[in-house]
Amino acid sequence: MGAPGRAARVGLVGTILLAMLALAGAPAAAQTEPVEAVDVEDFEDRAQKWAEARRRAREEALRKAEELANANRSTTTTTTTTTTTTTTTTTGPPTTTTAAGAVKHPIPAGTTEAQWHALRQCESTQNYRAVSKSGRYRGAYQFSIRTWNWVAGMHYPDLVGVDPIDASPSDQDKMAYQLYEINGWDPWPTCRKRLPS
Repeated sequence: MGAPGRAARVGLVGTILLAMLALAGAPAAAQTEPVEAVDVEDFEDRAQKWAEARRRAREEALRKAEELANANRSTTTTTTTTTTTTTTTTTGPPTTTTAAGAVKHPIPAGTTEAQWHALRQCESTQNYRAVSKSGRYRGAYQFSIRTWNWVAGMHYPDLVGVDPIDASPSDQDKMAYQLYEINGWDPWPTCRKRLPS
């Protein structure tokens, strides 16, 4: 029983000696080492170069992603165009034009003009150039750019990359009708509760 107590005392003494040596050497080390001055201009210059390199790398990554997306879109567009043409030919009535010459697309089956009017009123007060406070949702049906490009990529490739507020009312209508065909009223969760039956 005496051996473990002795080992503990030896360990404690060793720890105290190391602490004393560290304390004794600390002031001397602090006095002998010069303090290095920071060159603020050099630091700012290096930070700007790093930020520029990061920006270029991000742009290159986005460019490559866009190339891949375009390659995938062309494949999807070919397949989808055939499907869309068949669907339009067999199920939808032909489009008509309004007195102003705008193309009027048929509303989806099972919906009414009153419902679409109420949806536009709720989403944008009938404003085809409306932008939400955050800037994320745009146009009469308050599309996000991501949703707009997703629907356009499948059905209307010429509208991919077009800001919804820059699209014609007719194009915004047909995009909303197509989104309805895919997901029903779900993309408009708040306003669908206010639609007439």
